[in-house]
Amino acid sequence: MEAKKEEFIVTAKWLEKNGAYEDDIQDFEQHFPNGGEALEVLKRCEELGYRDFGEWLVDHLPPIYTPLVLNTFVGNLFYPNDVHIKGDVFTQEVIRIKGSLKVDGKLTINKLQRVFATFVNADEIDIGGYAWIRGTVIAKVINFKGGSITGDVDADEIINDGGAIWGNVNTIKIKNINGGEVAGKITYKRSDEHK
Repeated sequence: MEAKKEEFIVTAKWLEKNGAYEDDIQDFEQHFPNGGEALEVLKRCEELGYRDFGEWLVDHLPPIYTPLVLNTFVGNLFYPNDVHIKGDVFTQEVIRIKGSLKVDGKLTINKLQRVFATFVNADEIDIGGYAWIRGTVIAKVINFKGGSITGDVDADEIINDGGAIWGNVNTIKIKNINGGEVAGKITYKRSDEHK
């Protein structure tokens, strides 16, 4: 992660003041005994699989960082602002950002993994297993094989095979099969509106 204008130093005292768990503070002090720059701490959380702490840290960091742009992505991603990924994304890990996630290609998440963002925008989204997205979702195509979205959805086409959408849906075409469900209302847009 190289996108930043200024630095924010995370310290054990700051973590304690903001309500971090004692175990997380101890792990932090083991790797950063004198404190550490926030993006370096988030990168270490990604590398070591400290998912809960990485997610907590993203939620508590001040909004000082510039948006992050990546060509590709694999693994965990914690970032305290918008993220733009120029290619496809396949993850069996956690993506937690404070802002919007824009994927120019296909976003694939499966197993027990999750994506947290205010907005998720991708050309195509595949969700499988018990994976889920929390946030407003915009896509051309969404394919469910289980999994869920907690938030409103705007997609041209949705194939919901055993998945769940916990929000409203605006679409041209939706197919709910094998127990696929939508908790909110479904509105249909005309296909000639988006050419």
